Order: sequence, then structure tokens, then C-alpha cells
Amino acid sequence: MTVVVFCEYTGEHTASFAPPSEITLGYIYVYNPNSFDLSNWPIYARFTDDNFDFSDNIHENGNNLRFRSQGGDLLDYFLGEWYNGTLGEAFIKVPSLPANTTVTIVMNYEPGSTADLSNFSAVSLQIIEDLYSEWRFCHPSNTTLFDSGGNDWDGEIVWVDEDYVNKTDAYFDIGFQTEMDMWTGDQWGGGSMPYRSITNSAPFTWEIYAKWENDCWGPVMNTYDAENGIGTYIETGGTDLSLGTCDGDCKTIYIWDLEGGTWYHIIGLFASDYVSLKVNGSNASTSISSNHTDFNPENEPLRIAIDSWDITVDYPLLVEYARVWERILTQSEIDQLRDHYSIATSRFPNKVCVLNWTEEKPQVFVVVS
Repeated sequence: MTVVVFCEYTGEHTASFAPPSEITLGYIYVYNPNSFDLSNWPIYARFTDDNFDFSDNIHENGNNLRFRSQGGDLLDYFLGEWYNGTLGEAFIKVPSLPANTTVTIVMNYEPGSTADLSNFSAVSLQIIEDLYSEWRFCHPSNTTLFDSGGNDWDGEIVWVDEDYVNKTDAYFDIGFQTEMDMWTGDQWGGGSMPYRSITNSAPFTWEIYAKWENDCWGPVMNTYDAENGIGTYIETGGTDLSLGTCDGDCKTIYIWDLEGGTWYHIIGLFASDYVSLKVNGSNASTSISSNHTDFNPENEPLRIAIDSWDITVDYPLLVEYARVWERILTQSEIDQLRDHYSIATSRFPNKVCVLNWTEEKPQVFVVVS
């Protein structure tokens, strides 16, 4: 559900529908190309030297900006980053976007006011509380971990420039790693790689968008208990992604042949009595015994590893994000989260603003702790 946003700077003038205390600077045109109406839709407006004059009487932090409907109603908005003279961004909630129609937003400023009307809560859709932990990763040169689950595993502020963000193959290099080699029980890993334990027990769902560049070997996720020889695993070998179980002997339930250089949407569901793996909509599942569902037999066997070096040299599994759901989601929760993605900005650290997700593969963006 994509909308088209165009910003037009006209220079200072007084519009008939602007309050006397405000001066109009320009307009934002929002086109809804869909065949259905949208309501309370947050749009993203980006201001640069090409479409905005920062030399006007805008305060350094942008706090005297106002956004109104053509009828004069003040719209809820949230200012993200604002680097006066260089870059500004605003998220504006539009009450109504009729199908196949362009709606005009009036962009004003209030010279004599210092009131900051930017309102994070009014624009954002809050993430379901305590539902999931989410990690987003950046380039090894400034590795970042952001945990929106509130578990105090946050990283630090990172800026990714627009060119990097907009690349179709932009991704954050990470690797998945377990405590033990699932065949021998030996320690393995290589390199100094920070990681976090994800969860202790089923049920939960694990989800990634990933791309294999070449052959990729090693466990992606498993619950293997080397001492007792039991467990459930999802692993890669060559260009295969396999689902299997171990109980003394290990057997593979299903194999996908993963084409290199292609993005895959991969979901692994571990429940109390079965495990399921879905790749781009194709699904395979098998029943498992209850002793396979302890995801913490050695205290912390299941981990996400963030690279402190270029992991693609040895493990070329490239992942944009990883989510771990704390419980099985209801259909309404799934629908809600599929329609949105999260962002955070330095204006409101430790908060997550959830806006509409308009791409099949989510765009990489800046994260903060």
C-alpha cells in the first residue's frame, strides 16, 4: 500500500486558510494510487536543499513548523531528524486519503512561537507490549544492536546514508550461531562475536529475510542437546536449507535448494508438539516429542551473533532483520504487524515509532538505543 509524496516549497506567503499567527511556506501533495481509501495514514516527508529553504525563519530544531489540512485543521505530526540547513524529516498523519486522489497538506511556520507540537504518540502505532524482541543490524564498522522488546540489549546510535538505505540489496551482515556443533557437541564459532540468547522454551516463531551469496554451512537455529542426542534443527549446507530432528539419529524432514543472490522470507515455528519451516510460502512441518521443545538445555544454546568482522567470508548468510515472537500470534496481531514497520530517531531515544510498511522486503533504516 504505497502512497506518493511530493513537497513543494513556494516561499513565504499568507494563505487564506492559515491562522494569522502562521506563515505558509509550501505544500505537501499526497497521492493515493490504490483503489481503496486510507484513513489516519502517516506519511513521510523529507526536506532537503532541493525542496526546502532552511534560511527562512525556521527554528534550529524545527519546533515552530506546523502542518495543516487545506481546511485549516492542525494535523498530528512527528519531527524525526532535523539538521537545520541540511536535512529535515516529518511524519504527518493524514486523516483521509481517498482512493486515486491527491490530498494537499499546508506547510506553515509560526514566527513568534517556541511551542514544539511534534507528537510522537499521536502519529505512531505502538508495538504490542511484551510481544517480541527485534534485532536490527548495521555494517561491521559500526555494529549496532537494537532490541525493541525492552530487554536492555540496545546498541548505539548509527547513521546510514540514504544511498546505502535505498540499495535494493542493502542488508546488515549478521550470522546465526549455536553454542555447540550439532553433530559433535564441540564448541565452534570463530572470531569475537557478541550474541544474545533469544528464548527459553516453545512456542515461538523465528522469522528472517535472508539471502545466500554462495554456499553457506552451519546451523541457522537448533535446540540440539549433545549430551542426550536430541533436538530439532534448521541448518544450511551448501545452498540447502534443511528442517530436521534428532533423537539419537538425526533425520532431515525437508530441504529447500536456495538460489544464491535471492532474498528469501523464512519462518520457523517451534510449538509444543511440532516444528514447522516455511520458505516463501512453501511449508513443511513434523511432530516432535516434548523433550525437543526446551530451547535452553545448556542455559543459552540459541543465539543471534552479530559480526565484529566480515562474516560473509566464512558464513555468507546475509540477513536484514530477525524477529523472535514470544508466543504464537493471533491473526489480527499478524495482520497488524505485517502492515507496519518500526523506526526510531534521536529526537526520542528509547522509543519506537511504527509506520506503515509498504514494501515486501523492509527497507534498512537508522536505529538508536
